[in-house]
Amino acid sequence: MQGTLPPAAGAELADAIFQAVITAGLAAFAVVLYRRIRARWLAWWALAWGLYVVRLLAIITFLATGALPWLFWHQVATGWVALAILWAALVFSRDLPWRHHYLTLAAFPVVLAWLAVSRLDQFLLVAIPMVALIAGVTIWTGWVFWRHANRTGSRGARFVAISFALWGLHHLDYPFLRARGAWQPWGYFLDIAFELAVGVGFGLMVLSDLATRLQARTAELARLQQRRVAQDEGTRRRLSRELHDESAQTFSAVRLELGMLRESAGDDLRDRIDRVVSLVDDGIRGVRRVISDLRPSQLDDLGLIAAIRAHAEEVATRHGLELDLDLASGLPSLDAEVELSLFRAVQESLSNVVRHAGASSVRVSLHGDQRRLRLEVADNGRGLQAGHDIGMFERAGHLGLAGMNERISALGGTMSISSGENSGVTVSVAVPTNH
Repeated sequence: MQGTLPPAAGAELADAIFQAVITAGLAAFAVVLYRRIRARWLAWWALAWGLYVVRLLAIITFLATGALPWLFWHQVATGWVALAILWAALVFSRDLPWRHHYLTLAAFPVVLAWLAVSRLDQFLLVAIPMVALIAGVTIWTGWVFWRHANRTGSRGARFVAISFALWGLHHLDYPFLRARGAWQPWGYFLDIAFELAVGVGFGLMVLSDLATRLQARTAELARLQQRRVAQDEGTRRRLSRELHDESAQTFSAVRLELGMLRESAGDDLRDRIDRVVSLVDDGIRGVRRVISDLRPSQLDDLGLIAAIRAHAEEVATRHGLELDLDLASGLPSLDAEVELSLFRAVQESLSNVVRHAGASSVRVSLHGDQRRLRLEVADNGRGLQAGHDIGMFERAGHLGLAGMNERISALGGTMSISSGENSGVTVSVAVPTNH
């Protein structure tokens, strides 16, 4: 080939080196993204960017030395980049498996470059085949990502598609402008801009993929929480029924028999039988209290407001607490799961007040609208040390609070605990009325 190539210039050499550094950074970025989501297509894009660096190193060496063999290897590397981009796009769109015999295609750019350099005597005829190959592959890759964006709505994929399409068109000016020095240095700068745009698009796609995975995992965790809560309620219902049908009935039968025995006993035994009857009565009340805690009959029979009121008054009376109730009337119709979770939250909160707070009074409030309900249980007890949160309670083994938090989270609600030393504790629960 008789050369009509432009002489090497220091400015162009610096621009080529700068682009090589940027491209190497994109190859490393693709490796990082691959290690994050393990998508095969990103690994192949890392290889494509790596080969692009080889292509730039060939032209850098040619510009620095003027040795024509490096121009030949630049042509070869251009073909390898085109094939790598083509394969990366196929893996992305069709997830094709790799076959080792595909490596034989690497000989194609070598043969094409040899024919162009040794058989053609005009620069345009040398450059056009490789330029057409890489431009066509780049534009087609843009079409692949455009179709993916249409299927999935991915903005990152659409950004990549537009970047590749414009970059492919930009490749076409190489034999007419850039190779003759007419597009210096803006040709390199545009290449860098398109490369960075593709890298940004890949990053947006990976972020979108991670967000989708996180959303799916969150939904799965919510389903698991709901299933666990349902199983827990099923166990509570079964235990409540067994206690009612067996233990409570047995206690009642024993009390009846003791009453009949008392009628026929002498005066010296009646006092002892009365004490036994009193113990049986205490046992019956204890069993009924456990049954009520396991499955609140008031909730099934009277509804949420009446059930909260009855339970709070019973706890306050039993433990000598001053009770302040602020329960809104006319709440919207609620799902059974929402009602049960709110009642359980009141149960657990009052239980903690009795066991841990050392309080003399407690306030229970429930208000809401068509979209959201807010429940608060506040006491005037000893409070908590600074820095306590729900996570710390769960790690410390307070399973009641952990279970309450799981119930509320499964409904799409939130739970928080606020306190200061010697200022009591406030448990706040907010849930949507429909989930």
